[in-house]
This record gives sequence, C-alpha cells and structure tokens, in this order.
Amino acid sequence: MKSSRRQFLSRAAAAGTAATLLPASKGYSTPNPLKQRVDFSELDTVRNQPVLKRELFKDPIIIDKIELLRDRNNCIVRVRSKDGAEGVAVGHPFIAKSSYPMFQHNLHHHFAGKDARDLDLLIFNAVERNIKRQGIPLCVQIANIEFAILDMLGTIAELPMGQLIGDLTHKEIPIYLGHHLANFRKLDPSESLPLMQADVKATEAKAVKLRAGRGDNLATDIDNAPGRTEKLIRMAREVFGDDMVLMIDGNGSYSVKEAIRIGKLLEEYNYAFYEEPIPWDWYLEQKEVEAALQIPMAGGEVEFGMHAFRYLIGNEVFQVLQPDIFYYGGMIRTMQVARMAEAAGLQITPHMSRGGLGFLYMLHMVSVSPAAYDFHEFKMFDTPDANGTHIPIESKGKPFASHDGVVDIPTGLGLGINIDPDYIATHRVEFG
Repeated sequence: MKSSRRQFLSRAAAAGTAATLLPASKGYSTPNPLKQRVDFSELDTVRNQPVLKRELFKDPIIIDKIELLRDRNNCIVRVRSKDGAEGVAVGHPFIAKSSYPMFQHNLHHHFAGKDARDLDLLIFNAVERNIKRQGIPLCVQIANIEFAILDMLGTIAELPMGQLIGDLTHKEIPIYLGHHLANFRKLDPSESLPLMQADVKATEAKAVKLRAGRGDNLATDIDNAPGRTEKLIRMAREVFGDDMVLMIDGNGSYSVKEAIRIGKLLEEYNYAFYEEPIPWDWYLEQKEVEAALQIPMAGGEVEFGMHAFRYLIGNEVFQVLQPDIFYYGGMIRTMQVARMAEAAGLQITPHMSRGGLGFLYMLHMVSVSPAAYDFHEFKMFDTPDANGTHIPIESKGKPFASHDGVVDIPTGLGLGINIDPDYIATHRVEFG
C-alpha cells in the first residue's frame, strides 16, 4: 500500500510547482514533504453521494418526538415517529456527560418535525450549521441522535441499521484487541503483556495493538519508564510470536525525529501499522514521518471535520483511516470517509472507545464498509455507561461472542439489541 500513489494526484500541476496545503507550524523549517498539488475532485464525487438508502422508505417518516433522557452522567436518546415507530441509543460512555446541553440548544431543532428519510441532510446541517460549536462534544451528541434514528428506521425497514447505509460486505468482523491502554503505559512489559495474553486466549484474537510513549499528545518524547517502549516492542513479538499481527499507538507522544526512530524499530519487528506517533493535528509533521518509513501509518480518531479527512486521504498522510464513529458524528459521515478511502486505494478501521455500546456500532459500521482493513478495534464486550452501570442488553440474533478472533455482526433489526426497559426507566426526560 505504501508504494502505490493515488491516481488523483493532479497531472495539471505546473512543472516545478509544489504547494503547501497547510502552513508549517511556527518554527518548523524542515522541507514540505507534499510535493504536488492534489486534485480532490474524485474524493468530492464519492463523498457527496447519498448514504442512507432512502428508496427503502416509500412514505415520509416524520420525527414526532426526540427526547434526551438522563441519569446523572449518562444520556439516552429516544425518537418516535408520527406513526409510532421508536428508536433508542445510549450516549458515549464518558464524553456525553459534559456535552448533553448541546442536544437542547444546538441540535434538537435540526431533527424534530423533520422527515427521517432526509437523514443525510439533517446530519449535514447539524454539523455545518453549528460552525462555531464544531468538535467532538457536538459530534458525540449528533452520533447518538443518528443511532437512535437508524434504530427506528431499521425497525421500519426490517433491516439491521448498517444495511440502511451500505451493502453487506462482512458477516464476520476480524478483531484486534486495543484495550489495556493504561496498563501498557504504566506497567513494565513483563507485567502488562500477560494481561493481554489472557484476553487473546479468551477471544482467540489474531491481532493486538500496544501503546508507545507517554501518550500525552504533546510530542514530549517522554516515556513512563526509560526504554519501556523499546522493550515492549521487542518483548511483544517474543511473547506472541511471528504469526500475531501487532500494531502500536503513539497517541501523539513523539517529535518527528523520535517518531521515525521508533518507526524503524517497528519495521524491524514486523509491526502491521503505526498509529499517530505525532500529535493528531500536526498534519505536515505526520506526513514527514510517513514519508520516512515503510510501515503503514494509521490515524484520524480525533478528527471531526470532513475536510480534514479529505486532506489526510488526498495527501496519503495515513494508509489506514480511523474515524471514531462517535467523535466524528455517526455512521453516515463515517461512510463518507470510507468511500473516500476506497477511492484513494486506502483502508479504514473505525476507532472505538471502551464501554457503552461502542462494539455494537463498530460491528454495524464495518459490516457495510468499503475499504475495510483486515482487523477492527475491539475492547471486549463490557458495556459500562457513563455512570459505570453495565448496560443490560440482549441480542436480537445470536449472542455476541468472539470465536477464532472474529465476531458475528448483529442480525436483529435496527441496533440489533433489546435494552432492558427497567434500565431505560432509570433515566428521566431531560428535554424533548
């Protein structure tokens, strides 16, 4: 993948002309690794295609009521159509608690009374008409609203929610274990790796993601213990063997020079991808790291803007794109990123936070995603909500389980689960 350049690099760029698409950071003087202007027209064509399969719904589906339910820090969105159809979704396990007022003040009016068949446009307006409020706090609320509407529409169409936005491409999702974040950074590898070994045994996972550096997103080049990351990289290969697919996430720990040094070590030990060694919004510096290494680069979990992904894909800053389905504002916008990645010959593996119903949204998304990577992030089946309460769910199809490192996609209608009504009843109507 690293050796192939996309065909939409502009052939019309004037000879000898190189353009910087973003200004260099203050004090940054290394040469711009972007050598050509990029023609984004192909990306724009695919991202502007309709996503929701409107043809599944003959008659208008008017959103009669959209409610925010809250129990302390935890939020639930519930929607009802004028015809009595209902959908429910549980909010992000730790960001929704601080951003729920946006539901009332900035988002409710974009959906209430509207035709749910226009969901593409409703999502677009909710994001782009809130230009001064854009960011992850807004997006997690938009995503929760979208999930509830897709739950309702899936029930009406008698389809899982993923199949409302794409064609079924994966009935089983190969997983990579991406949890134990704090353990990998705070403990010596001799202590942290056995914890992951136990979960590998339980899930039969064929891929594991580790954690490099301090993870401070400040490019400090600091580790929690001298040599910890280098030891982890080597020891993980010894512990898991040559057949295990290993990745590592820097979470913005490194400067360009140190990121490249660590990347060379990852190449030596045959790691599959190197995730965000540079702070997430240092696009030019990240591209310099990408250009210096052969290992595929991954990133994008903190992005919330469509044109940010357009830039990252158009310039192949990453080979593996990782939009977070919550942080980025839902499945419709994530599908637009997946389509751009496919057009560029790149791949996508959505990011997910641990807890809540993150694993469920990931399964739905990947089940219909073009350009899907070989493995997808999984942080076990734990469902703690923002209060730490286990969300009691029951699959409408087969029970959720990992077998031989893959998880079957949900086959039930809408979200594919039943949430215990007694749990929902603990939440009072905050607005709507």
